Amino acid sequence: MKYSIEIGKIVEGALKRDQLKVVNYTKQLIAKLENDDEMRAANKFSKMLAIQNETVLSAMGMNKDVNIPVDAESRTTMADIIYPTDNTIEVILSKRNIENLNSFILSYKNADKLNLLGVGVSNTLLLYGPPGCGKTKCAYLIAKELQLPLVVARLDSLISSYLGTTAKNIRTLFEFAQRTPCVLFLDEFDAIAKARDDSNELGELKRVVNSLLQNVDMMSSDSLLLAATNHENMLDSAVWRRFDYKLEIELPDIDAIIKMINLFVNGAVNLSNKETHELATVFYGLSGANIEEIIKRSLRNAIIHGDCFSKVNIYEDYFTFKKIIPQSCDDERILLKIKAKFLRNCDEKVFSYSVIADILNISKTTVSKLIKEENE
Repeated sequence: MKYSIEIGKIVEGALKRDQLKVVNYTKQLIAKLENDDEMRAANKFSKMLAIQNETVLSAMGMNKDVNIPVDAESRTTMADIIYPTDNTIEVILSKRNIENLNSFILSYKNADKLNLLGVGVSNTLLLYGPPGCGKTKCAYLIAKELQLPLVVARLDSLISSYLGTTAKNIRTLFEFAQRTPCVLFLDEFDAIAKARDDSNELGELKRVVNSLLQNVDMMSSDSLLLAATNHENMLDSAVWRRFDYKLEIELPDIDAIIKMINLFVNGAVNLSNKETHELATVFYGLSGANIEEIIKRSLRNAIIHGDCFSKVNIYEDYFTFKKIIPQSCDDERILLKIKAKFLRNCDEKVFSYSVIADILNISKTTVSKLIKEENE
């Protein structure tokens, strides 16, 4: 049945006498009907909402008049909401990560077909892997593709020093996400989902994990929950079982790195395909966040010092990032020798003597002598 998610939520809200849920998902249904040119049905539901004195008839994905739950003690909001109109983050991932992520997105987009067959929708996704590889950006991408608001939990408000308050806050946030068409995102997930057999943890955190598990179990299959962690080994085993999809966001592959270089350089310098591939070779093994840091810092330094920005600036900041340059060394020849040897060891096929010479602005003969000296 088409629009099964919205209709199911509306019926659920009506049975529980939850007017807010009924209104929110009716708005979402109207948006989908309008998108499918079902204007007659869309207008009918719009008139129904108008009768209930609802002045804003836009979809929840676009309506910014939402009451975000707050912590009872500090009165700070428990989440930040990023609406589709404000969601402009670009995400670059490896081919395998993109394919897996698209599989999750397509599952939700085809909810009507899956529900009709009794298969059900995969509505929970756990993202894990090294820091800086794009787990948070993946959450933004999913929300953007589904045209839903992204509700990002604020751990500083969610976690309270008062006994029992954290568990209560988690329940309140989940209830909010159940009543509002959105993607609920719990970043730094290990902070509230740590293994309960950890002897160093207090009983309060164990109660928090129990509360978290109960709330995940009570979630409607039509609601979306995403979580991300850099420390997957710290998660409680029961938490792992609650997620339909578990996706390891890996370090970027060469193709993804090339796209990142072009994105972060942003036209500040025209790099040939060969030069971009050379940079991608030295960047291999770094996270996307590291690559962005190196390129943007090199560009910033070039601007403030009045230099003409080039690939040389990027390499210099890369050498600094890798900490291969001794701080106390002022001997130019020794510094060139260290850089030449480092590049040569990255990949001899890519970094020939002529390529190294171009990067270090010296002759090919000098490169040959420096590397031979180092080997001797």
